[in-house]
Amino acid sequence: MIFYKVKFNIISKLTYLFLLIFFMNIVASAEGGPCKDYGECDEFKYSLNDIESLQRGASTYINYCYGCHSLKYSRWGRVAKDLEIPEDIFFENLVFDKTIKPGDLMTGAMPEASATWFGVEPPDLTLVSRYKGDDWIYSYLRAYYEDSSKQYGVNNLVYPGTAMPNVLMSLQGNQRLICKDIPIIAYNGGEKRDDQGNTLTTQKCGFLEVEEGTGSMTKEEFDTLIYDLTNFLVYVGEPIKATRERIGWYVVFYFLIFTALSSLLYREYKKDYKK
Repeated sequence: MIFYKVKFNIISKLTYLFLLIFFMNIVASAEGGPCKDYGECDEFKYSLNDIESLQRGASTYINYCYGCHSLKYSRWGRVAKDLEIPEDIFFENLVFDKTIKPGDLMTGAMPEASATWFGVEPPDLTLVSRYKGDDWIYSYLRAYYEDSSKQYGVNNLVYPGTAMPNVLMSLQGNQRLICKDIPIIAYNGGEKRDDQGNTLTTQKCGFLEVEEGTGSMTKEEFDTLIYDLTNFLVYVGEPIKATRERIGWYVVFYFLIFTALSSLLYREYKKDYKK
């Protein structure tokens, strides 16, 4: 009886430990890097089962980002297969170097002199979603603004002093920092008013606004493009993430059922022990 009691205690502790690690992993994966002057990062919810979004994100990345940023832990053939793009179509439209084979790594084409050009070597972005967070990426790519004091004429609220030019400016348009009059909030949470009932305001700066007519996309279209691009980077960071999460729920369900059955079995053994 002592053996079964010890065995049950071990199983219970292992189950609780597994559940604790599982939920800690969920919380950790949801936390992104701080968004600096931008404030709270914009919430991003990835959808790795949305194949069309991933396909559009791959196209955007290869056309606008891959010239500088490699994905050296990914392979061309694996990306084409996971994104359900026929290999011949994928290589014809998205692979510009015809010497590349499906099993080759996506090492990029930026020469070593790039560190001199940009002041820092453009980093590989295979794992950027894992160490920066998807919320951070989504916010960063939408937080560029005009800054004539910088080398490339732009800066970023999420990553001030960034060395990366805004390669998507032609799509988004010229975004500027502006000031707005905002209501003064009273202690009770309402808006402060003067004796005539007019709302009291104060000027606050740091708001982003795109100059109308300077980009080829509307705000909604550009946000969708950035969503797809970020979604693709989440996939690249862990290609089996969707499968892992799906299987993980089955494992949790199994542990819950197993724990319940073990508890019932323990009660039966306990009855025999008392006898």
